Amino acid sequence: MIPISLSEKREMKSLITFSFLLFFISTPIFAMGARRPKPMPSPSPSPNKPTTQPTIDLGADLNSDEYLNVSSVIGQSVDIYVNQNELTKNRNQVNSDASDSVDKCNLDKDPHDQFSDQISYYTQMMIKDVPAMVGMIGSAYGTSENDSNYFPTSLIRHPLCNVSPTSLGQTIKNVPSQNTISKLNIFANNVNSLRSEVLKGDMKAKVELLSLWSRFFSCLAYTESLGTADGATSQKVADAYAPKEYRRPAGVEFYEDRKQPIESRLNIGTFQFTPDKNGNIAPCLKAWNKMNPSPACQLPLNGSQADFIKVLGSSLQSFNDFCGVHKLIQTFAIQVNTNKTSATHPSNLVNGLLKNAEARCVSPHFQAGRAYNHFGPFQNSTGSNLDELFSCTLGSQN
Repeated sequence: MIPISLSEKREMKSLITFSFLLFFISTPIFAMGARRPKPMPSPSPSPNKPTTQPTIDLGADLNSDEYLNVSSVIGQSVDIYVNQNELTKNRNQVNSDASDSVDKCNLDKDPHDQFSDQISYYTQMMIKDVPAMVGMIGSAYGTSENDSNYFPTSLIRHPLCNVSPTSLGQTIKNVPSQNTISKLNIFANNVNSLRSEVLKGDMKAKVELLSLWSRFFSCLAYTESLGTADGATSQKVADAYAPKEYRRPAGVEFYEDRKQPIESRLNIGTFQFTPDKNGNIAPCLKAWNKMNPSPACQLPLNGSQADFIKVLGSSLQSFNDFCGVHKLIQTFAIQVNTNKTSATHPSNLVNGLLKNAEARCVSPHFQAGRAYNHFGPFQNSTGSNLDELFSCTLGSQN
């Protein structure tokens, strides 16, 4: 993997954080994205009407502990590829129960004491349809403000779109080289081929698909934070912001971008989130609470910055990793449910009309503000981080 310079890293994080600039919608909740997209004439259907329920059966669930088998292989192979060991280090809870209680909300009894375990666990959770909870930003993207009106999405519900210089020119600003585009399509074709076998009932293919997505998110974790999490700068930022009773755990990066407004200046953990109830964690909080109904695991929707520093900076990174995987579900939900041509892949528009929700493909590669997107590498924010991500995803398989 080509090392990223400090200037590139800061540019990448600056662009990521820029995508979190908050804007008002019809309630006091702020939505994420670079800016409110300009209104565009859009074909039907109306985003305010309930969508059709899916007709495609995703098949039987994987064994609940399959993620452990996947994690043991994927974590090691990605660590070897990047010549580090952040995914497979054993982690200990270093804070009080109040700080690390979020790490005790897994539905199984396994310790999840490696970051690779956490990433594979939440990836397996989102192989199934999960609530996107993006209604709070729906008005900006041509989707419903009512979360119950959304056609379901998951890491398997829709195929991935193939991309080209032309299509990427309509979805992101920084179009990569043809070599990188080829990598994106190799990944998409691999996902789609496995998905086709899964829909025929092939459980082995479902495990392979879980492995491929786990590898993707594991590589993304390195692109986002894992390579620099324990540097002196990270500790200095943690010392400046964290509550007195909190201690930054190993592997948890704190990053401050002073060029950004105070609301989006601080970014924490594996997938770099801001500890602001109105910021980029808002849909994740709602989804977490819906999927973890135990009273002991409910997170405060109106928590303070100190509350969310503890949640995002927990020792085992449970909520942070949940939110990192869930961000792609949110992106897909916008693309599948929007009535704006600008917020979905160009191939979903045929003869001037958008395909129905179930027939659409989805793509990670959207500029923040066109369709919802949290991650800089997905939109090639530095000019090299998109290739870095997919080089890792494909190269670590060898």
